[in-house]
Order: sequence, then structure tokens, then C-alpha cells
Amino acid sequence: MLGPPGTVDMEAEPEAAAALVALGLEPSASQLDVFKSRLHLLIDGNTSDFDTWVSLISSAEETSVNDIRVISLVYDTFLLEFPLCHGYWIKYAAHKARLCTYDDVVGVYEQAVQAVPHCTDLWVSYCGFAMSAYEDPALVRSLFERAMSLVGKDYLCYHLWDKYIEFENSQKQLIQLATIYINMLKFPTKKLHKYYGRF
Repeated sequence: MLGPPGTVDMEAEPEAAAALVALGLEPSASQLDVFKSRLHLLIDGNTSDFDTWVSLISSAEETSVNDIRVISLVYDTFLLEFPLCHGYWIKYAAHKARLCTYDDVVGVYEQAVQAVPHCTDLWVSYCGFAMSAYEDPALVRSLFERAMSLVGKDYLCYHLWDKYIEFENSQKQLIQLATIYINMLKFPTKKLHKYYGRF
């Protein structure tokens, strides 16, 4: 008898099932069911208990390291409840980058920047991903410009400016680099004095 895709029938394939258990991996459908049940209990109980959510996320990451269905289920549900937790958006995107396609990662980042558009750390992570994933420099530059329009004036946005400078240095685009410095020097960021020295 066959189970859902991605599962092992314990009776029909005992050796394969034993190998999964020996590796510390349970059949993925049962893991998914376990986490669905835990989520239902949490949602029916006290959904605002942040520590319980964090514990559930940790458990999913430990027991279902390579099961994106479980990880996605837990993160999607958590981030519906706590959409401003930018660090968890970044962790979720990292899981997607490890286990899925670039489009899936972009999907997570796009949801994240819709939920928390003025978070510098989120934009730094998204732009860093774009630098490594996109072949077209114009796409990366466009993403940086979008980020700068939202957080470029923030006092602590120097990480994003640094990332943008790194990108344009790698592209050997001196005119773009000069434009970045001119724009950057208009705003009082934490590293403004260092940028003046470099320019």
C-alpha cells in the first residue's frame, strides 16, 4: 500500500523505513502531520505566546531539516501571527534558499518587505541574496534603489549603503559609485564621517 508522495510505506518497504529512522529521519508526511497538529493546538490555545512559537520553530528546524513543507508550514503560520519579526523572515528565506528555487526565495523576501518595508536588516539580506543570485546587474541595482527609497535616510542604514558600494565596486561602475556616495552623503548616517573620508 502506497502512502502520500514523499513517504515510505513501513510495511511494504521496511528496509527503507528502517534506514530513514537510523538516519534520524522519519517519513516526512508523519512529520508534517505532527506539526499540523501542534499548530492547531497552538492556534486553538494562546496564539500570542511568542515563546511557544519560537519553540515550535526550533523543533521544526531540528526535526525536519530538509523538509521544506514542514518548515514552510510553521514559518508561514508564525509570520501571519507575527509579521514584524524581520529576523524570522530572514531565517525563512535562508531555508528557502537552501531547499527551493530562487523564485521561492524572492517570494519570501517580497512578502517580508511588504510586511516590514522600513527594516534595514531585511533589505540588506534581500539585496545580498540578489547580488549572489541575479545575473543581470540592472535587477540588483533596481532592488537597491527600491530599498534606498524606503530606508536610505535611516541613521543605521549604513549596512545597506556598504552593501550597495560593494556591489557597484564589483561591477566596476565608477559613475554609479560616485552617485551612491553623493546620495549617501546627503543623510546623517552613523558612518557619515567614514564615508566623507572615503569620498
